[in-house]
This record gives sequence, structure tokens and C-alpha cells, in this order.
Amino acid sequence: MIIEKPFGHDADSSQKLSDHLASLFKEEELYRIDHYLGKEMVQNLMTLRYVVPQEIFVCVLLQFTYDSPVS
Repeated sequence: MIIEKPFGHDADSSQKLSDHLASLFKEEELYRIDHYLGKEMVQNLMTLRYVVPQEIFVCVLLQFTYDSPVS
């Protein structure tokens, strides 16, 4: 699971999200990356689709949620 950080609204919500993820995944299954580094990964997903064996990826889910306008 690749998690783009920072996540959460504040330290408390970030901790709650981390605790929830820990209940679902082992720590070695979680990869936390800086939001800017995630940009290149998203841009390369289509390339990876044809290069990496399909057994490697079980699911790719991109979710973008913003409460305020993004410029």
C-alpha cells in the first residue's frame, strides 16, 4: 500500500489514520511517500501496466479528495 503523506487534518487525525492502517496492513506492506514524489508514480502507472507482470499489482486505486479548491 502506497500512502501519500502528509495525510490527516492534524496530528490527531493523522495518528488515527496510521492506527487504522496498522490494523489492516503489516508495517512492511506500507510505503509512505512525499506527495511530490507520488506525482511521478501516478504519471508512470500506464507504463507500469505494460512493463510489470500483472501478478504484481492486485489493485490500483487513486483517490483525490479536497475540501477546498486546489490551484
